[in-house]
Amino acid sequence: MKCEQYFHNCSKEYIDSIDAGLFTEIVEIVSRLPKRDKQAEINQDLFWLLTAKGWSYDTVPAGLPAVPRKGIDLEFFSLPDIKRASNRALCRTTTTIEATWHSDFGKEYIGQLVQVEAQFGKVESMFKDFCGFRIASCERRLALGIEIVLQEPAKYFSHRKNAVGGMAYF
Repeated sequence: MKCEQYFHNCSKEYIDSIDAGLFTEIVEIVSRLPKRDKQAEINQDLFWLLTAKGWSYDTVPAGLPAVPRKGIDLEFFSLPDIKRASNRALCRTTTTIEATWHSDFGKEYIGQLVQVEAQFGKVESMFKDFCGFRIASCERRLALGIEIVLQEPAKYFSHRKNAVGGMAYF
């Protein structure tokens, strides 16, 4: 998948200050995503690719296959191993208010929390993700929030345009 970036209140230099390999890691993961027919399949691919790089997750995507689909080349590791290694607390949006929001993925880099949201749903969900990033940032917990969306969902899912009306995009 082609990867483009937009920086809001940060820069590549800021990302590099968190970890010199973070920017490259995210770009490589997104670039490795093969073309899929459904949003759920992209979420599943991201799950495998991010957890293989040590990212913790909030929930296992619905219908996750026992092994990555064709096009996702990873050394085999099992879902039970991934579950044991995951620290869901890294995905928590807030620790100070009574909200149960979680980002999709989280990882610490020398004490600095980075969270990732993959949004292939409605635009409203994307704005909720931004609110979660903002809350965690105001609590001084989050160093960086990364939102992954499609650039042109109607073009990407041209075979099912009616199913992508209102989908988040950039």
